[in-house]
Amino acid sequence: MDVRQDAEGVIAQVTDATGTHLIRARFLVATDGGRSFVRHALAVDFPGKTLGVRAIVADVALRGLDRACLHRFNEASMQRHVSLCPLAGTDLFQVQAPIPLEGEVDLSAAGLIAMIAARTGRTDIRIDQVFWASAYAMNARLADRYRVGRIFLAGNAAHIHPPTGGQGLNTSIQDAYNLGWKLAAVIAGAADALLDSYEQERRPIAAGMLGLSVKLLDAAKQGDMRRGRQTQQLDLYYDDSVLVQAPASSSRIASGMRAPDAPLLGATGQATRLFELFKGTHWTLLGYEIEHAALPAHRDVQAYTVGKRGDLRDIGGHFVEAYGLWPGDVVLVRPDGYIGMTAQVGEPQGLADYLAAVGL
Repeated sequence: MDVRQDAEGVIAQVTDATGTHLIRARFLVATDGGRSFVRHALAVDFPGKTLGVRAIVADVALRGLDRACLHRFNEASMQRHVSLCPLAGTDLFQVQAPIPLEGEVDLSAAGLIAMIAARTGRTDIRIDQVFWASAYAMNARLADRYRVGRIFLAGNAAHIHPPTGGQGLNTSIQDAYNLGWKLAAVIAGAADALLDSYEQERRPIAAGMLGLSVKLLDAAKQGDMRRGRQTQQLDLYYDDSVLVQAPASSSRIASGMRAPDAPLLGATGQATRLFELFKGTHWTLLGYEIEHAALPAHRDVQAYTVGKRGDLRDIGGHFVEAYGLWPGDVVLVRPDGYIGMTAQVGEPQGLADYLAAVGL
């Protein structure tokens, strides 16, 4: 494989079973893992450290465990711990377990059955097939840059975590969603500078999650790992992003914060939630205690009003509690579920300027 770029796009040379091909595109997103070829080709440093822990991970067809929950055994022991997690959308389980730093490990079905039996004391857990398995050394590393011209790093190509706390996949998916809507906006006509906000927003989050994962790993070594609210990534804030706007009201939420959820009722009494309204790749505009006709209309923005005269009713006061809006306030929610800006419905120019800046 080879990668090069110019002012107009990126050319990637790839080889598959049918031969070698040249693919040209406007942008390239590298999600090729901790040993990323693209990151090496760009000469982007990946500083960090090896954490002195080795583990196995395997996707397997397994019998003997309920798929309704994650199963953990001997959490307080780095020598005997094993976890078996049902993989959503499949019939498989994923097996994870620490192993000695040195020596070979048997990753066959028989070898994994023997390991699970030794660590759990159960002989009824049976593995019929191993679809994928690996032994790896845990690392904590963060790329110095997420963008080089038209090429971007995301997921484990940009940051690699120990699995403690479960931060790696969550952080990687948020990378992809954050970058995805911005690439779509630039392709639709937004200024290329919008893409600089990807690194501004996501790299500090990864740095924080790396620190948390390492801290939890140290606690796990002592048999005292506890997952708190930080591991849920529900309170993230894009403090240093160029997209963060000054507060327009005294509401509880502000530009750059993750938009909270709240249960609501539709006009005909059907139950829904804000997260259901946000779901997808669109922007969402919420107005509080105003007529729907007062909201600015835009074909790429789904608009709703909450209140006595609105499309949605705040039964129970959960929306008011979460957002703290005043009558006439509007909130613009980005496709990735973060607050773009807050404004007053009678001052539409700021909202129009923001939408224009993001390609709408």
